[in-house]
Amino acid sequence: MKKIDFISKTPVWEDNSSYFNHCHCSTLVINEKGDLIVSYFGGEREGAPDLAIWISRRIQGHWEEPRKLQEVYGLCHYNPLLHYQDGRVYLFYKRGLDVPRWYTMVCHSDDFGRTWSQAEELIPGDHTPRCSAKNKIVVGSDGAWMGPCSIETEVDWDCYIDISRDFGHSWEKHPIPFPHGSQNRDEKVEWEGLNDLWESNPKVVMKWDGVIQPALWEKEPGKWSCLMRSTRGKIYRSDSDDGGLTWCEAYPTKLANNNSGIDLVKLEDGTLVLVHNPVSGNWSFRTPLSISISEDDGETWTEVYQLETEKGEFSYPAIIYVDGRIHITYTNRRKQIIYCEISVSDLEERECMN
Repeated sequence: MKKIDFISKTPVWEDNSSYFNHCHCSTLVINEKGDLIVSYFGGEREGAPDLAIWISRRIQGHWEEPRKLQEVYGLCHYNPLLHYQDGRVYLFYKRGLDVPRWYTMVCHSDDFGRTWSQAEELIPGDHTPRCSAKNKIVVGSDGAWMGPCSIETEVDWDCYIDISRDFGHSWEKHPIPFPHGSQNRDEKVEWEGLNDLWESNPKVVMKWDGVIQPALWEKEPGKWSCLMRSTRGKIYRSDSDDGGLTWCEAYPTKLANNNSGIDLVKLEDGTLVLVHNPVSGNWSFRTPLSISISEDDGETWTEVYQLETEKGEFSYPAIIYVDGRIHITYTNRRKQIIYCEISVSDLEERECMN
């Protein structure tokens, strides 16, 4: 049995009135000194022409002012993804007129976010989403970068894993099969935040069907699994036994999903720590935001902690695990990004110590 110990919970900035009206979709990295970078998108609203990529750094325990990093007015900037390796921070993000037409851009920093390279298309000429839809790149036991990606068309949503074996210079796409066509598209939208989306017409959003935004882990060398957000009221899963080259058809788990983002990490002992809204239904409520744990490779889950329980949107978590500590960021009502630091301990060991 595992136990969560809360270490800290703070807003990334105190007042957003001078920055933007709306923010969402955070990502984070930490370096060897314990400094943090958090990135997110911000602007008037999702889909607005001023939607830009922002970053906040916490250096020596102090949060710097939010800084706008990438903007081309008229092209929306979405879903940043940070990756830190060998002293370099990579920032991947989406750019486009809307979500079905977005594509991936990339830049990097060699001084932990103080200065950045010129942004460029991740794959020149490929104007589709690549590398990641939202969640972090996981480096495999063979050194390959495993990028959890997905595409959202006007009707169907589908996932694939992008693999890079040359530190992000080139990518190979490996699809996750999904059985479209059985979705009940006459459901009612319960989530009060629908107007915050780039598309807020219920008749349109209820046509969307599928899975997006995988969260990856490697069970053992060459054996991979992922959990995915879905339109079907459940978190879906897929597995690969050949290093991510082929994946089984996505199948539902027992975990509820409200068609909102999830993320997870694997600890040294194989424990999986998942952050999610344990709410069933397509476009359902985005509260509470909870932590669940699995000690059997995702077969069963125990909800061990609730990060947020109040009314409103608490969503789109990002989670990383570094030096025995878990670091989480998430959206607070689209007005703030919250950062949490926690630890996970074995309950029997704690009882012996006491």
